[in-house]
Amino acid sequence: MPCNEGPDRGHRIEKTIRRFLLCLSLAFAGCGATTRVHADGCAVEKTGETPMARVRGQYQVTALVNGETPVTFLVDTGAETSVVDIDLAERLGLPARPGRRTFLIGTDGLRGKSYPKVTIARLVFAGVEFQDVAMAQAERKAEELRRPQGTIGADLLSRFDVEFDFPNERLALYRVSPCGSGHIGFRPWLAPHDAVPVKIAARNIVSLPVIVDGTELELALDTGATRTKIPLKTAARKLSMDLERLKQDAPETISRSTHGTQMRNYAQRFESVRIGAATYRNIVIKVSEIQVDPYDGLLGLDFLHSRKVWISYATRQLLVARTR
Repeated sequence: MPCNEGPDRGHRIEKTIRRFLLCLSLAFAGCGATTRVHADGCAVEKTGETPMARVRGQYQVTALVNGETPVTFLVDTGAETSVVDIDLAERLGLPARPGRRTFLIGTDGLRGKSYPKVTIARLVFAGVEFQDVAMAQAERKAEELRRPQGTIGADLLSRFDVEFDFPNERLALYRVSPCGSGHIGFRPWLAPHDAVPVKIAARNIVSLPVIVDGTELELALDTGATRTKIPLKTAARKLSMDLERLKQDAPETISRSTHGTQMRNYAQRFESVRIGAATYRNIVIKVSEIQVDPYDGLLGLDFLHSRKVWISYATRQLLVARTR
C-alpha cells in the first residue's frame, strides 16, 4: 500500500480522532447508540447519558460549548427556551442571531430584559452533539453567581425521550419510534412502574392531571422547580380555599422569581394528592403568588427526586417507577 493514503482516508481518521476526544471529554457520557426493539413494536434507541449533580435541590449537568468549554447547565423541563448567561456568551464570543430580541417571562408573570439570541455552533450534552443551537440570554444576579451558567430547556429536551434516574443522579436520552395506536403498549422498563398520559404544548411544556383533594388540576412538569406550587387564584377558584384565612393561619415563606421579584408562599396541607395510580396522603404543598398561566400550578422535584422518571415526548406519557 502506498504511504500517502489520500485526503479521504485522512479525513476519516481525523473525524475518528475528534469523535474519540469528544467522547473522552464527557466522562461517563454514552458514546454509542444502542437500539432495543420491544414486543410492543416500539424501537427505542439510547443516544447518550450523563451524570447529574444535585445542587440546592436542583439537578445540573455539564455540557461542552463549541466542543471545548465545559459549562454547567440546569436541566429544566419547565423552561420553554434554553438559556445561556449573558456574561458567558460575551466571554466566549457567541455570535448574535439575526432577528427579534427575546425576553424571558418569570413565574411572577413579568417580562425580563430583552436580548438577541446567540448561536452555539456545537453543543455536546449527554453524549449528543447539537449543531447551530439558538440560546436566549439572561443575566445572573450577584447572589446567583454560583448557580448554573445556563439552562437546558424543553426546546432541546423534547427532541428525545428523557430518562431521569434521580436516585442515581443519571440522565439518559432516547429516540423512540411510533408505537402504534395510542402508544398504549410503550413500556421501556421491566420493573414495575405507572404510566400517566400527558399533554405537550406548542412550546413543548409537559403537563399532566394531578388530583388534589378530589379536584383535578393541570400542572406543568417542572424539573427546575424544587417544590410543587399552586397559584393563589387556582386555590381560590378550583379548590375553594379562603385566601384570607390561608394568609392568616398558614406558615409563610418568601421566594424570588428569575427577575428578583419577591413572592409569598403559604404552606397548605392536603389530605390526598393523586398522580396517576399513586396517591400521597397528608401532603404539604405551597400555595403561592406565582403566575403560570395557562396551567394550574407546577409539579416540582419534591414529588420526583426519589424516583426514576421517563418523560416520553414521543408517546406523550410520563412513566414513574414504583417505590418498594
